[in-house]
Amino acid sequence: MIATLESESDVLHIKDSMIVKNDSDVSWDKIVMLDWAHAFSSKDTPLANRFAEDFKNKFQFAPEDDRGKTVFKSSTANLDFTIKRLPHQVDIIELILNEPLLPGASKTIVWQYDIVIPEDDFTGYGKSSTGNYALRYWYITPAVFDQGEWQYFSHKGINDYYPALANYSLSLHLPTSHQVVTNAPIITSGLTDYKNSYLLKGNHLAHVELYLEQNLQRYKNFGVPDLNVTTDIEDGDVPPELKALFIDRISGFLNEKLGAYAYPNMLITDRYYREDPVYGLSSLPSFINPFPAGFTYEIKVIKAMTRKWLESGARLHPRDENWLQDGMMVYLLQQYNQTYYPNLKIAGKLSNIWGIRGFNITQLDFNDQYNFLYLNTARLNLDQSITTRSDSLVKYNQQLGIINKAAIGLKYLQDYSGNNSVDQTIKEFYQKNKLKLSHVSDFKTILESKNTKDIDWFFKDYITKYTRMDWKIKRVKKIGDSVKVFLKNKSDRDLPIALYSLDKDSIVEKIWIDHVVEDTVITLSRKRANRISLNYEKLIPEFTMHDNYKTLKGFAQNRPIEFRLFKDIEDPERAQVFLMPDLGFNVYDGVTVGARFSNGTLLPKPFRYTIKPIYGLNSNKVIGSVGLSYTHNLEKHDESIYFVRYGVSANRFSYADDLLYRRASAWLNLGFRPKDLRSNKRSFLTFRNVLVDRDRDPANPVNEPDYNVFSINYNNQDRNFKRYFSYNAGVEVSSRFSKATFRTQWRKLFKDNRQLNIRFFSGAFLHNETQNDGNFFSFALDRPTDYLFDYNYYGRSDESGFFSQQLIIAEGGFKSQLETPYANQFISTVNTSYSIWKYVFAYADVGVVKNRNTPLAGVYDSGLRLNLLQDYFEVYLPIYSSNGWEVGQGDYDQRVRFILTLDLNTLTGLFTRRWY
Repeated sequence: MIATLESESDVLHIKDSMIVKNDSDVSWDKIVMLDWAHAFSSKDTPLANRFAEDFKNKFQFAPEDDRGKTVFKSSTANLDFTIKRLPHQVDIIELILNEPLLPGASKTIVWQYDIVIPEDDFTGYGKSSTGNYALRYWYITPAVFDQGEWQYFSHKGINDYYPALANYSLSLHLPTSHQVVTNAPIITSGLTDYKNSYLLKGNHLAHVELYLEQNLQRYKNFGVPDLNVTTDIEDGDVPPELKALFIDRISGFLNEKLGAYAYPNMLITDRYYREDPVYGLSSLPSFINPFPAGFTYEIKVIKAMTRKWLESGARLHPRDENWLQDGMMVYLLQQYNQTYYPNLKIAGKLSNIWGIRGFNITQLDFNDQYNFLYLNTARLNLDQSITTRSDSLVKYNQQLGIINKAAIGLKYLQDYSGNNSVDQTIKEFYQKNKLKLSHVSDFKTILESKNTKDIDWFFKDYITKYTRMDWKIKRVKKIGDSVKVFLKNKSDRDLPIALYSLDKDSIVEKIWIDHVVEDTVITLSRKRANRISLNYEKLIPEFTMHDNYKTLKGFAQNRPIEFRLFKDIEDPERAQVFLMPDLGFNVYDGVTVGARFSNGTLLPKPFRYTIKPIYGLNSNKVIGSVGLSYTHNLEKHDESIYFVRYGVSANRFSYADDLLYRRASAWLNLGFRPKDLRSNKRSFLTFRNVLVDRDRDPANPVNEPDYNVFSINYNNQDRNFKRYFSYNAGVEVSSRFSKATFRTQWRKLFKDNRQLNIRFFSGAFLHNETQNDGNFFSFALDRPTDYLFDYNYYGRSDESGFFSQQLIIAEGGFKSQLETPYANQFISTVNTSYSIWKYVFAYADVGVVKNRNTPLAGVYDSGLRLNLLQDYFEVYLPIYSSNGWEVGQGDYDQRVRFILTLDLNTLTGLFTRRWY
């Protein structure tokens, strides 16, 4: 292969001559090629769609020149095969052969093509803003042929390239401004005044990585026994000699646990590390880094080297079976930390500082984070089986949840086996299958040969099921020197569980119990024991452990109550109440200060209560709220309903100067989702009853200041970056009125990066006896009265001033304040906006309103919308409406409307949507 970089146009010119050998026992009528460089060629490729699913907008908005592609030269028309791109996988090429390729036969493929290099903003690979190039998946290469068929799939940005191994000879030509760093051996190099040329040759390589740099100073070489490591992973606080010591120690550890690395050279770049980093506290900046000197650097290098080492071992299918490689990587990482940092806490040195050390999370061992990170997805009811294809995992599971769950399972299996069978199996599996196509079944065969216990549960249950793992101790019965322990399996899992007798925190006895499928009774000795526990060492990532303890001390509490300042992780041995300072604001109460008492921990839990007494510094009143809810998660993915949530709440706040409202509500909420958890489609059915009691305003009396409203609401939504669609239908019933509403919204991002938004709302009173009492319960054209107190208005009763201009898109959705702002019979509106330039949109609203004893009125408005952060921070500048020209009016500044979200939970959703 000859590759020439033209840096002026960011193009690689490639002349390739490859020999493809049919090493299978069947004839080939086609050869499948991977052309992942072409995955950037349009906004409709699987990679582009993946970006949109993850709400990554850089690719969608990038100009065509910044996106990459493959361009074949016209000379390919005379080849003895036909080039066919798959219709919905344009980065996959089928070479339709004129004549079948027989087993053992070879075929030479000669062609020329150009690779247009994309910007590195999308995947971390491509051209950087400084003019350097990081190239991965940059050429066309054959796919793997295994088990009688071609194994291929499209680039989706999840680091699972799967090409056939090949012997490479690459003649690389670069401008004099650039030099190369590569994983392939450099045989010769020639640096002249005209170009820099290199000859690269390597055997049995999965791919050739090229880093074309203008300056190679940041790359350092470290020679350790039988291996040369090149890396640009940097930490300025770590001297070179300490880095060399770390790399030597890591290499020795991996040699011991796995065996020799498959190649004489290893390249681990910072870009490679960032594909699969160590999340969490180990990435803290140096000025607050609480870990031992060099630990941050070391943990990065061990993670990258272990991953690279395992990649050179058994070649598992990266979409179907890569969980094993990922699990082994984290399993070895845990062993390394346990070997060299056995006492390290997750908060490092911070765990010893007064005021911080009291938090349970700071006292977790560093390796405890893996259980914690996995349990997050289980508590969110987003758990998936370990064997789920990697491109079907939600991002959190793909990056953290499943990887950690697999590693936990290997540790669980090792402890259950009672020997080093897992360690031995990992090493033998690596050495036997180095650079060979392999499968999980090969790992299982080795593991079974080293075990006397039945370990089918690991392969038939632990890795294939996703439902929660949960057990409890129902009760204990003391009989002489023994104790009967009554166990209950709260799940459908058939897994072994460890039962312990404890003397305070010391283990007196530990036994493994198989097949706790139904209620089980176990007898233990009471000698020296004062407590009984299930899963005491947390070997199993159990859904909840608060019912895993029973005391043998007479009337002592199994879980004593504990009050703690600030939210923390759950302590299964105590009933915790967390106290959190609370700070808020509304115009009438002013700044509100108080406290929030809650049982909510850092991980979600089914039963939640919150008591929030606060004080308004402006109103000088005690206000606040209380709420209780229970979420029953339904885990079966083949059932559309996935949770049932019910609860009650009450709150008391000011709704105007010196006027309070009190609201009590009870609700039942059903959630529905499709089988594909990566889908953003969700629907919700809500039943709610709201009781409102308001202080009467002497200046504006109403006949019925207190009211009760029952509502049924169905909401269906499909939130995607490129296409958003939702609809909502509901009814409200009260003693003096009833109404029905329907709302739908559609948003589309087109290929030219223009965005069109259309929203429709229609509402009608089924009966209404409140017309003579004002418009409090009427439909609003631009600013709903919010009689149910659902919206986060900062100045809900203000009729002038800054806070009166706050806009919440609800009901009519208009932006201008018109002469007919309410409808007590019927309303129907359409709200539209279309992008003009970047975040500047033109908007237009049109509708009709009908009030009793008045004719149907048509209304409209229009203007500019500054979409600074969609649905979170927007500004609307009216231009023309039913009022006439709005621009140039003396009070124009009071006609401007804005959307502003300050609620922390709402803002958090802006970021978590990429992960869940």
